[in-house]
Amino acid sequence: MNARVSGGRPVAWEDAGRQIASILGSYAAVVVTSSDPFAAAYVALGIAKAEAKHRRTVVGDLVGDIPPLRDLVAEDAHGITDSFLYGVSLNKIGYRVEGTPNLYVMPSGTDPDIGEEIFRSARWKKLASGFSEVGALLLLVAPSDSPRLGDLIDQVDGAVLVKDLEIPKAPSSLVLARVPTPTPTLKIPLHRMGERMGERAASWKQRASVWRERGRLLRQRRWFYPLLGTFAVLVIAALAAALILPHLGYGARFGSRGVATIPAPTPPPPRPPPETLHVAPPANINDSSSAAAFAVELFNANTPEGANLFVRKNGGALPAAAVSPISIEPDRTIWYKVTAGAYTRRYQADSLLLALRNSTVLTDSGGTVTRTPLALLVDSVPTQGGIVDAVRAAVQKYEARGLAIYALMQDDGGARIYAGAFARADQSAELVRQLRGAGLNPVLVYRTGSAP
Repeated sequence: MNARVSGGRPVAWEDAGRQIASILGSYAAVVVTSSDPFAAAYVALGIAKAEAKHRRTVVGDLVGDIPPLRDLVAEDAHGITDSFLYGVSLNKIGYRVEGTPNLYVMPSGTDPDIGEEIFRSARWKKLASGFSEVGALLLLVAPSDSPRLGDLIDQVDGAVLVKDLEIPKAPSSLVLARVPTPTPTLKIPLHRMGERMGERAASWKQRASVWRERGRLLRQRRWFYPLLGTFAVLVIAALAAALILPHLGYGARFGSRGVATIPAPTPPPPRPPPETLHVAPPANINDSSSAAAFAVELFNANTPEGANLFVRKNGGALPAAAVSPISIEPDRTIWYKVTAGAYTRRYQADSLLLALRNSTVLTDSGGTVTRTPLALLVDSVPTQGGIVDAVRAAVQKYEARGLAIYALMQDDGGARIYAGAFARADQSAELVRQLRGAGLNPVLVYRTGSAP
């Protein structure tokens, strides 16, 4: 492995990929791209190793003979170009990675030059569909400057963007997750740490040797100890004079110079507190005991596009699906929490969780039941004939504006339109800000009702 990649060890990028793997739990085919292909390859390996614990995962090399992937397979192995250009079966170009069950690598091939025709090939869409059917994951490592990268991303679920702020060759492509930096605590290469420790140890040994030699020479000089004793007597006498003379009045004879007071440094101005938005307490406090407080937390995305895609992809199986942007301390990073369900009893949420796992929307260990009694009330639909059609029209009106909202039917036959689902009032601040920016006036409430 290369010792360093973009300021950090390969393991730092790999660990960063492992940390965002859960975001991709519901996807089957993803492009991992970057202007730094090495960083992209290590992030892909981190994702793959995490996902391989519970499903088959394949990493494909669309960079061209990149060492992090090439070193995991035999030399001159058949790969992607052999399959797409010369008809070699895909089943013959996936190579098992020793020591990691369920992990396979598809190298670039005997001809490592990945042409545009491979990026835009319609076979990728069929492959993505096949991986989805069997519950597997395909990760394609590609450089961000590939001219047809957008065509490739459009045929799969989306992209993971590593290190860069945008994809210049595919600015409108869907970004499921971003990995801007390697794991901070892992940036120092291990071999560099070893070198530093070795250098320090050698320095300490050299200094000890010098001092031992000086001591030996001093001991050989017989006059050293008498001279040392004389010097000590003189030092003691000087100290005694300094203490006694001021009491005898001699200090004033020579004058005394006041010690100049050094002013304390001016402290820097306090840092302004982060911008905050006051959120009023729930408007319907009397409904707290009957709130639909229980839901299933599905996953957290670090982009709104990734969260909304998950909802669109699985919407039929997700009652009262909510996307809630929540600020995470200490750096106030925004994550988008996806939840489903709105129940007054926990066992109801447990039943939904089991159903989602059985339907493969979630993995066998994915999801968790959580309490989210609060939501933002956006609109309401009064009781009327054809209430189902009226509610559907109201929901579609907001969805057309790109807003993630959901409806809950009320006991009086009407419906309320909500956005988000929160455990605490302060968590709603970011969504309040976004909805106000869209021209709405949301109100924090205890959410009531049931999914239609």
